[in-house]
Formats: sequence, C-alpha cells, structure tokens
Amino acid sequence: MKKSLTLLLVAVAVAGLPGGAGAGRVVLPAPGVDSLAAIPVCHDFGCKRMATVQLPGIEWQGVAGWFFPRAATPAEERARIARALGWMEVLIGRRTPTHKDLALDLPPGRDLADMFPGQLDCIDEAVNTTTYMKLFVLNGLIKHHTVVEAAYRRSLFNQHWAAQIEEARSGKRFTVDSWFRPNGYPPVVQRAERWHDLNPLTALADENKRPFWRRLLRGE
Repeated sequence: MKKSLTLLLVAVAVAGLPGGAGAGRVVLPAPGVDSLAAIPVCHDFGCKRMATVQLPGIEWQGVAGWFFPRAATPAEERARIARALGWMEVLIGRRTPTHKDLALDLPPGRDLADMFPGQLDCIDEAVNTTTYMKLFVLNGLIKHHTVVEAAYRRSLFNQHWAAQIEEARSGKRFTVDSWFRPNGYPPVVQRAERWHDLNPLTALADENKRPFWRRLLRGE
C-alpha cells in the first residue's frame, strides 16, 4: 500500500511538471515568411513574444554567401545550412533581444520572459530555425533538402522540439537543433533517429554526444 501511494505521488508530481509526462503536447506556432522585409522571430519562452525583423539585402548576401559555391552533396549542404543559421542568429540578434540567448534553458522561475529577456527555449528555437530555413528555400539556396515539420520527443520528465529537414534523394530526416548552443553558433545537426533515441528520463540531451561505450555497443 505504501509503495503504491509513493508511485501515485510521483506520477502526480511528474504530471504537474512543465513539459512533464502529464503535460499536453504543445502545438508550435507556424508563422509564415515570404519576405526579408518581415521575418517573424519568437523569443522569451514558448513564443511568448514575437518580433518582426527587416533584413537589409546587403546583410542577406552575407547569409547567402555560405551556400556558394553550391554544395555537391547533401552532407555538404547540411554543413552550409548550419553555418548560415548561425550567422542568421547574429543578424537577427542585432535587432532583437535574442543576442542574449544562452545555450539550453535557464533555471525555472515564475516569469522567465521578464527575468531573462531575449532567452529562447526549444520552442522558440525550433520555430525560428524553421522560419530561417524556409527563407533559404524561398531564395533558392537549398537544393538537396526540404524543410518539414518540427521534430518532437518526450521522456518521463520533459519534452523537446527541434527544427527538421528531409534529404530529397533518400528521404532521410535530420534534426537541426539550435537549443544546445548560444546565439550565433551553428546548430547541432544529426539523423532524426539518433535525436529520437533518447534517455527515458530526459529529452533534454544532445544525443550526438553519447558516451563512447554506448556508441561502441551500437556499432556507431
């Protein structure tokens, strides 16, 4: 009886955690973007605040420059996408509080958006990264991939989102996860299967940094 009560209390506690096992899956906003004159940018946790940024053509050329000469392979294009995204964050950060964004989330508080203006959680990161990649597609910079819906994973205690692309030739999907790094750094790009293969206790881990023994056992 005592053991059953303990398990029940644990389950209730987990259900009450933000992003916990009992929390409903959040539907990510999908702001449209069709112009460099009006780029929607989420920030301050869960897209609590939205800025609209106009990017001058001369600065956009600096972003586009990461894609030239054209990538010969999908792998090369993914590397270019990551570097271009890092530079997009720098340019956007010059016009919004997002230049203050640190890696991961900050310690929990009652109102993180007011305590740490400019900080992004994984929802903000997934939405913004998707928006920027759609701009790359719109301007003909990406040819080996398509931008698809954000990836989602859930563990016992929390949940996590990341932007996602699909390789046109093979249909393989790759997550593009900016949450693990500060503003202006290239995101972590990895196979979606690896990203989803998480620790059952936490979704807030970079599966690209598995312990050596685990990679060895899996033949990686």
